Amino acid sequence: MTMKHLKLFSFALCSALLLSVFAITPAFAHDGPEGAEWVMADWMFITFALFAGGALVAFVVALKMGLLSNLEDAKYQILTIDEPDYYSAEG
Repeated sequence: MTMKHLKLFSFALCSALLLSVFAITPAFAHDGPEGAEWVMADWMFITFALFAGGALVAFVVALKMGLLSNLEDAKYQILTIDEPDYYSAEG
């Protein structure tokens, strides 16, 4: 095939594809089985239930392991770390 034939073939192929896309009627895009309007809501609820259940299990495990007890004392440990003073003016 020459370059001219290749360009003509690719133009014809692209034109045929575009015409086939526009020839599909919009009604076909909205046809679906009975009850299909709830599919997205079902997946959203299932995903929420899985993540919420996992978070609840992680919370209970952390509570039983004692990771959530004495949270007030954790903030005082930061005050014991000795770091250079970056904020005062040197003079």
